[in-house]
Amino acid sequence: MQQQQEQIQRQAQTHRIAPHQIQANQLLQYGTQELIQAIAQEQQENPALDSADTLDEPPGCPHCPPFGPCPHCAQRRDERIAERDATPDVDIAAGDDAVSGDDAPDERLLLRAEQDRLRMDSADAGMSLGGGDGEFDPLMLARAPTLLADQLLMHLRATAADSVEISIAEYLVDSLDEHGYLRLDIDEACAVLRVPCARITEVLRRLQSCDPPGIGARDLRECLLLQMRARSELNDPAEYDPLAETLLRDHWDAFAQRRHALLARSLYVIPARLEAAVGFILERLTPRPAAQFRPPWEHCPNTRSMAVRPDVIIRRTLAGFSVEVQGADGQDLRVNPQYRRLYDEFRATRAAATGLRRQVSDHEKHVVAYVERADLFLKNLQQRRRTIQRIAEAIVESQQGFLETGQRAFLRPLTRTRLAQELDLHESTVSRALLHKFVQLPSQEVVSFDIFFENAVSAKDAVAALIAEESADAPLSDQAIAEALAERGLPVARRTVVKYREELRLPASYLRRHR
Repeated sequence: MQQQQEQIQRQAQTHRIAPHQIQANQLLQYGTQELIQAIAQEQQENPALDSADTLDEPPGCPHCPPFGPCPHCAQRRDERIAERDATPDVDIAAGDDAVSGDDAPDERLLLRAEQDRLRMDSADAGMSLGGGDGEFDPLMLARAPTLLADQLLMHLRATAADSVEISIAEYLVDSLDEHGYLRLDIDEACAVLRVPCARITEVLRRLQSCDPPGIGARDLRECLLLQMRARSELNDPAEYDPLAETLLRDHWDAFAQRRHALLARSLYVIPARLEAAVGFILERLTPRPAAQFRPPWEHCPNTRSMAVRPDVIIRRTLAGFSVEVQGADGQDLRVNPQYRRLYDEFRATRAAATGLRRQVSDHEKHVVAYVERADLFLKNLQQRRRTIQRIAEAIVESQQGFLETGQRAFLRPLTRTRLAQELDLHESTVSRALLHKFVQLPSQEVVSFDIFFENAVSAKDAVAALIAEESADAPLSDQAIAEALAERGLPVARRTVVKYREELRLPASYLRRHR
């Protein structure tokens, strides 16, 4: 049979997220502190993005390049600074009349030196405590929380052999989910980082040896096995059960399906010994390793001392409640006027040369790329503020009773899905906008946005009650549970029932059937 090679063209439609949408989603998910860091990083990388308060200098003459003033403008600026320094300051003691006679020059010099010292002390205090703007922020004195990602990166960087392993470690740590699992395919990481899979596997092995045990696991079985291996290294018989590790390593399917009688016969142990091993797994191991993280110097952490900065402030006014979103919104930033002037000139030249082949210089590419990047960043900042503003106002409209009284008993049932439908937004947009964000209530209490959606716990309790009341011979499916909740006035989707059932650690219907 003769084999032939041929090229075939196929047209297909695929969904790809645009780069500007990726940046918009990242900014929407950032909290106040993360947003400040993102803005500072963007200002450092983009010379066309400047702060509005740093542009008090005149733009310069038409001959100035976009990277700074020309020598003539720089000379004029130095002359203005010298003239300002030569002008005597206002007397801070008793006015100009207090300085007279032969001692006047010496007295003025002493006053001037004292003023300079006070000004420098004030500037140093502002830089050290207020972030460089001269304002004192007492929250900067509070202890910063230690994050799990920081602790893992510190360990992996210390044991890395070169910069490639550091890059691999950062990529793996960034791929961990909120429970500490590694939701990543090794082959995909090899393609992205362009390194051999053996190096990624080695860094992953060191990541899984970090504390807390089970971190970096790719599934539940691997997570529990990592915890068992960490306990075996303690050399304490009370903290390790070899039969439990055998169940997880060699009989995972039967263990997950709760076939205890079959397992007892296969392992030649009495049922009581097997139940003890199963109880050891359920009581001593955890399916969420990230929740067990504690800094090595904190044995009894006091979470109440953690400083929380609100992302949204709700105030009571005569006309009702007002919502104020904290953080930068693009008004304090703008495009450098010299970059903007050159960008407009290049655009006008390009419009005039329509239909003609014109060579674009590297200088023009530089200006156009950075100005458009700055415009996009400012647009995404404004969009972030508008989105959070709309969501917060909708929450305020729905939770008037709670905001008036401050009592959680007045919280109305509210879900992110329903909120997204009311605002004509995607559910993921609402989740990103409220993720790890805090709101200051009119009572000055700072709480998480999750407080407005805690009534979903009642649906979870209803799921647990339905499963507890079901027949062992005919357990309810997830769809049947969703229909039963809808009849009780709690409309939830089937996938929501699955999520609540997994959080309650309840198996599926075919595993709950009496055998």
